[in-house]
Amino acid sequence: MRYKIFTLFLIMVCAATTLLAQRKIDLLLIEKSYDKALQEINKELVSNPSSELYYKKGLVYKNLQDYQQALQAFLNGLQYNASNVLMLEETAECFSILGNNQDAISFFEKALQVEPQNLALAGKLGRVHINLDDYKTAYNVFSGIYEKDSSNVYWNKQLAYCSFRVSQREQARDLYEKVLDVNPRDHGTYINLIHCYNWKKEAKEIIATIDSGLVHFPADKDLLFEKAMFFYKTKLYSQAMSQFEKYLEQEKQPAFETMMNYGISTYFAEQEEKALEIFGDLKRLNPNDPLVMYYQSLCNRKLKNYDDAIELMTFAIDATVPDYVSEMYHHLGQMYGQQRQFKESIEALKKAYELNPGKTEVLFEIATTYEEYNSNKTLAMNYYRIYLTESGEAAKNAIYALERIEKLKEDLFFDE
Repeated sequence: MRYKIFTLFLIMVCAATTLLAQRKIDLLLIEKSYDKALQEINKELVSNPSSELYYKKGLVYKNLQDYQQALQAFLNGLQYNASNVLMLEETAECFSILGNNQDAISFFEKALQVEPQNLALAGKLGRVHINLDDYKTAYNVFSGIYEKDSSNVYWNKQLAYCSFRVSQREQARDLYEKVLDVNPRDHGTYINLIHCYNWKKEAKEIIATIDSGLVHFPADKDLLFEKAMFFYKTKLYSQAMSQFEKYLEQEKQPAFETMMNYGISTYFAEQEEKALEIFGDLKRLNPNDPLVMYYQSLCNRKLKNYDDAIELMTFAIDATVPDYVSEMYHHLGQMYGQQRQFKESIEALKKAYELNPGKTEVLFEIATTYEEYNSNKTLAMNYYRIYLTESGEAAKNAIYALERIEKLKEDLFFDE
C-alpha cells in the first residue's frame, strides 16, 4: 500500500515538474528568448520527449528562420503523433520554404486527410501547386475552396490568377473585379485585371480600370505604362506619346523596347525631329538594330533628308536578314544541284548571294551549274567573269575559272 502511494506521489511530482517546465518554456517563447527556450526544450526532451516539445522546438527554429532545423524537429514530433495537423502543416511549410514543393504537397495532403474542411490548409496546398506552375491542379483546389467560401479576398485572387493561366479569361476578369470592389487599394490586381480584358472589345473597361487605379495610386509608373501601351496598341499615337512621356517622368531606366514604342508613337504623331532624337539614343545603345534604322530612315524621308534616308534604309535591310539565311539558301541550292534540279538550284544560289554578297564563291557555283544546266554557255562564262571580278585575289577557284572561260570562248567561236 505504501509502495502504491509512493509511486503515485512520484508520478504527481514528475507531472508537476513537467508542467512547470512547459510553462517556463511557454513564457520564454512569449518573451522571444529563443536561445533560452531551446536550452529548456532540449533539457526536457532528454527525459520527457513528446510531440508537443518537438513542435515548440520547430517553432523556435522557424522563428529564427533556420528552416532545416525546424523541419527536423517537426519530423521528429510526427513520430510521436503522426496525425497532428499543426505539425503536418508546419512540416509542409518548411518543405515549401526550402524549395521541396513535392514533399510539401504530400504533407499538406496528409493534413487535409485529417481535416478535410480546413480551407486554410487547402489554400496553402493550392499555393504550392502555383509554385510548381501546375495551374490546372491549383485551379481545381481554389475552385473547391470558392464553392465553400466565395467571400475570402485572398483565395479569390488565387483563383483569378489560376483562371487566367488555364485560359478561363472571363472568370478571371470577374473575380479580379470582385476583389477590387472589396479592396480598391490592391495595386497588383489592377495590373492583372487590365491584362484580363480584351483590348479590342473591352477598351472602355481597360481605361476605366487604369484611371480608377491612378486615383488610388497617382503617377504610378506601372499604370502609366499600361495606359501608354493601350494607346500604342490601338494606334492612338499622339495619346500614346503623351502617356509614354508621363511614364518616363517616373521611370528613369526604361526598357529598350519601351523607348522603341515611344519613338514609333512619336513618329506617327508627326513629331519627326523629336522621334529622330529618340531613335538616335536607341542607336547608341544598339547600333545594329534594323528597326531603329528603319524608323530613322522614315523620319529623314519626312524631313526631306533623302540621302540619309536611303543610306539608313539600306543599312536596315542589310541588318534585317541574318547571315544564316544566306547559308540556308546556299545549302538548298547545293541540294537541288545534287538532285539535278538545276533551275531551282540556280535560283537558290542567286538568293544566297543576294542576301550575302560577301559569299563570292557562290558565284563560282552558279557558273558551274549553268555549264551543266544551260546549253547557252554565255551565262556560265559571264558568271565566271563576275566571280573573278568580285572575288579578286581571294578567289579560291581562280585558275579553274580562267581555264573554263578560255574553253567556253573556244566553244562559242566554233559554234559560230
